[in-house]
Amino acid sequence: MKKILLLLLLPFIGFGQISNFPWTHDFENFIELEQDTMNDFGDWWLNQGPTSSNGTGPVGDHTTGSGVYSYIESSTPNYPNHNFIQYTPEFDVSATPGKVLSFWYHMFGGGMGDLEVFVVEDTAWTPIAFISGPQANLWKLAYIPLDSFNITNDFKIAFEGVTGYSFTSDIAIDDIMISDPYPVIFGCTDSISPNYDPNATINNGSCVYIYGCLNPGADNYNPFANVDDGTCIITDCDTLLETLITIVLTLDDYPGETSWILTDISTGQPIDAVTQGSYTYADANKTFTYGICVPLTGFEFILNDSYGDGLAGSGTGGTNDGDCRIMDCDGDTLWQLPNPNFGNVTYSGAQWPVACVPTVVFGCTNPNYIEYVDSANVNDGSCLTLHTYGCTDPSAFNYDSTATMNSIEAYCNYWLTLEDDAGDGWGASYIGVVQGNHLQRTFRLGPGIFSQSFWLDSLTTDEEIQVYYFEIATGQQSPAQVSFQTLHNSFTLVNDYGDTLMAEGTNPFYNNGQGALQNFEAPEYMIYDATPYCGDNCIETVLGCTDSTALNYADSANVDDGTCIPIILGCMNSLAFNYDSLATVDDSSCVTTIVGCMDSLAFNYNALANVNDSASCVPVTLGCMDNTMFNYNSAANVSDSSCIPFIYGCTSPIAFNYDSLANTDDNSCIPVVLGCTDLTMWNYDAFANTDDGSCIPFIYGCTDPTMWNYNQLANTDNNSCIPFIYGCMDSTAFNYDPLANTDNGGCVPVILGCTNPLALNYDPNANTDDFSCITAIYGCTDSTMFNYNPLANVDNNSCIPFVYGCTDPAAFNYDPTANTEDFSCIPYVYGCMDSLALNFNPLANTDNGSCITIVVGCMDQAAYNFNANANIDDSLSCRYSAGCVTGDSIPYWLNDPCYAWVIDIDEYCCDNEWDTVCQATYDYCDGTWSGPLPTRLQAERKLVGVTDLLGKETKIIKNKLLLFIYSDGSVIKQLIKK
Repeated sequence: MKKILLLLLLPFIGFGQISNFPWTHDFENFIELEQDTMNDFGDWWLNQGPTSSNGTGPVGDHTTGSGVYSYIESSTPNYPNHNFIQYTPEFDVSATPGKVLSFWYHMFGGGMGDLEVFVVEDTAWTPIAFISGPQANLWKLAYIPLDSFNITNDFKIAFEGVTGYSFTSDIAIDDIMISDPYPVIFGCTDSISPNYDPNATINNGSCVYIYGCLNPGADNYNPFANVDDGTCIITDCDTLLETLITIVLTLDDYPGETSWILTDISTGQPIDAVTQGSYTYADANKTFTYGICVPLTGFEFILNDSYGDGLAGSGTGGTNDGDCRIMDCDGDTLWQLPNPNFGNVTYSGAQWPVACVPTVVFGCTNPNYIEYVDSANVNDGSCLTLHTYGCTDPSAFNYDSTATMNSIEAYCNYWLTLEDDAGDGWGASYIGVVQGNHLQRTFRLGPGIFSQSFWLDSLTTDEEIQVYYFEIATGQQSPAQVSFQTLHNSFTLVNDYGDTLMAEGTNPFYNNGQGALQNFEAPEYMIYDATPYCGDNCIETVLGCTDSTALNYADSANVDDGTCIPIILGCMNSLAFNYDSLATVDDSSCVTTIVGCMDSLAFNYNALANVNDSASCVPVTLGCMDNTMFNYNSAANVSDSSCIPFIYGCTSPIAFNYDSLANTDDNSCIPVVLGCTDLTMWNYDAFANTDDGSCIPFIYGCTDPTMWNYNQLANTDNNSCIPFIYGCMDSTAFNYDPLANTDNGGCVPVILGCTNPLALNYDPNANTDDFSCITAIYGCTDSTMFNYNPLANVDNNSCIPFVYGCTDPAAFNYDPTANTEDFSCIPYVYGCMDSLALNFNPLANTDNGSCITIVVGCMDQAAYNFNANANIDDSLSCRYSAGCVTGDSIPYWLNDPCYAWVIDIDEYCCDNEWDTVCQATYDYCDGTWSGPLPTRLQAERKLVGVTDLLGKETKIIKNKLLLFIYSDGSVIKQLIKK
């Protein structure tokens, strides 16, 4: 059961009759509508922020997200099926017909009820809208033209909400309006969103807000973000008090055990830290690089391992050991982990880094001049001679001997190819591509697409291109699921010539998953970068024939190499009759060579032949040329009509079927066979073709001497044989055999009785059943048992006692051993059973894993220590940054009144540094200073140069952090504000 939200009860303020439009009501200033006092269960309430129940109601109003809305609180006792009614003021539209009613409603919750809207004219209620059941966790628009309801009198609008079957049926409305019709175009109406629709009139919640650092000077600047989340990291150190160190930490196979803290040894306060559990299993063997400003007064690095094996993972079941190294701003090693197996903790000891001041290098700083010095950061006026641009390659066709700088192509084109090995889409994840100020685009793959290429035209040569990967989970994805999805994702960047500039994520399992695309997130904020090179303007020398009239003219050649061949027409086929060996171009005049017999008297004379082959001539030979004839002559080539056809038959005079006209034996001769040829005789011979008088007539009978009726005169068996059948031939005997024809003396007398060996009264001597058998029925014969069988006559020890309990398998207290229902079943009640959880349910008997841990923290997004995971606000813990150059919390927060007073009266303490004067002024404010306050004195010194943080000479630019170089050798980092 959820708690009832206590709201401020305000008296209803009457509106009077409304005839001027548009009329709007947004419930701001807690002005409610008229509540029904007689026909409903209770009142609609006004609220800011979320309702009191989880899983139902909006998190804020529709107007601003932080304003007021009207809603039904569905907690006990307001459910189930209780109605709540409220009314608008009375309207008169007689002079202004054509009005529409519009309002926004929110109906989120699994036990949602109904919202019905009525036009009320006196006592007549006309329903104009009915919305039932859950409508998703968002505000929706209702737009209702009123003319269609034939309104003839003054009227009110009634909103009746009915709760559903549970407390998850809070119903809310906001921004009610009666107005002229207006176009309803849904879309994003916020101009900062990349999908802003200037034509949209109704914001449908589709605006895209990308949170990130908006400061281009920050280490983690996100060019795609449109809402600053306060995470900007600027590692510019105060060169007078601090220096930059780099910590390179490589984890072992158990990263969750590792934590560290970096401490200021002069104050004992932490500078930076990573707590145990911050590194996850996905970070195994991964290398993290941290750039941190540390005080020149010294620091100490403390590395911890909760298990006690340090970073020596290989000694406890892992495969790789870790390492740690700390370097100063020059890249020199200050400290390196001496032994990965350091136990629970190891210390770097006190380290005193040396301040790194940019070295002033004088020279020409303009790359357009020949005298340009790449290492120079202060221009000394030595730039004298401008470069002459041209092709500097001596082997090129357009080589320019006067050029001093090679001319390169300014732009070229690339293909960006995205791949998804699973083909299930990138979900909400995407990549962003940036080059300078002229390219900033995002790309992702939808479901069902394994690979898709995008055309990136006019990339600038020699200008870095950056690719960001944003791993974003959809509302249905867990962190593990979106990480697994990332393993499928990759991209390549390839130019027109097939040269690969970038290929990332193609081997995701390399180095324990570090080959996968890395999310742009703390602490590394991974950016993939490369610089495209579009080639130069040199033209390759191509040798060849440049004479366009020549046979081998080469259009691509730009230098003639003397290989031109003139055009000579003729037959170029060496096999042709008229082949011309000097021709270079065939003119289709070739005549085919035909070799053959040119003798007109020969059998094979060829009238088309132009080359005589006398050896091939064949003389004429007469004869029968039909190979189907008896006298065919294979040597004949001219027929003389002498052919004789084949006559097939038996050519043997002694054969039974001799044929005197046959000239070709067909193997059909039949020899003479003597025998009985009478089909009616016993010894008829089917193979005989000549009768020899030996026929014998048939004599029928049994011809088997082993049979009871054997006939020794019979020569033909007529199937009348009867075998001997031995048996008892006494018809009164038990074993009398009516089929027997020979008595064997084995007759047995009849003995009556039960012949079933399974019966209780079985008689083993009986041979004739008299139907007196009693069948055995096994079962439980105890009438007090659960399975008592009244028909059983033999107890088989199977009796089961009664076991009473809940027999419903779907019940919470189901007893699988019970066989008799006692109606004690209790249904499952799912919920959070942890009394310490935010959503503890005391009625639940089965925990469903829905418990929400209470996280107390600062919930103000504007605070420096905003905790996105907090669900209970601890506003006293919020800290607010002053935005000073000394950095956040150095030395104090903005909500420290003394600190705010100091930086207000002395801007130097915010814009430059926190020095002893600043501290003394602060101590004066909090009452700990005694004596006169020190004054700020300025020494005589002269400004000799200004550079950016990379040492490049520049003019003074407001709102940009610069290095000011003075005549006394001092260098001050300073921000000049407008």
